[in-house]
Amino acid sequence: MLEASAATRGSYESGGKKILVDVYAPAKRGKRPAIILLHGSGGLLFPGFDLRERARDLSAQGYAVFLPHFFNRTGHFMVRPSGVHENLPVWTSTVRDAVTYVAAQPNVDASRIGLMGHSLGAYLALGTAAQDNRVDVVIEAAGALDRGGIKRMPPTLILHGAKDKTVPVAKAERVESLLQGLGAPYQKHIYPDEAHTLSRAAMRDADQRIQRFLAKYFPANRAGARD
Repeated sequence: MLEASAATRGSYESGGKKILVDVYAPAKRGKRPAIILLHGSGGLLFPGFDLRERARDLSAQGYAVFLPHFFNRTGHFMVRPSGVHENLPVWTSTVRDAVTYVAAQPNVDASRIGLMGHSLGAYLALGTAAQDNRVDVVIEAAGALDRGGIKRMPPTLILHGAKDKTVPVAKAERVESLLQGLGAPYQKHIYPDEAHTLSRAAMRDADQRIQRFLAKYFPANRAGARD
């Protein structure tokens, strides 16, 4: 595997606010598929799901990886659960603007953009994908999609702990039901002994599932890709 580069800093505008982005350039040259990583309610103080390490690993595999500071839109550093739902529309809009920013980058294949998030980030990944057909895949851990009237979803990987008290596992079952109704491809794994934040052992298993999912639905290299 090639070495990943260190993160650099970019930015874009959303709702009149400057949104910072940590950019992890892919190890391979040319137009690359992009993955946008979305943090949880702990913000970047506690990004969860090993997002920075994950960003480095994904960029080493050949993905262009972006970690937007979407809390810049509302001035939060972190947010309590009671404050999440009132801000979801604004943050979803900010993530959609992140997709626009990423699609315009010279090293990104704009036809291949994926979203990955944990907890609040998973909510935003699912909610954005439901509205934006530029999103090709979603990897969500401990998320939910509570909106109705959804007409499209890309291939989706669902990861959830059965003992999650923050986002009950029934939310994962609801996402699965929605995907089934739409005929959207998906994979799902429920960890029977895990809570909202996965243990190290469960995270290692999740890493393997993510790799298999990406290899099937969103490979870093595909026939005709320009390296």
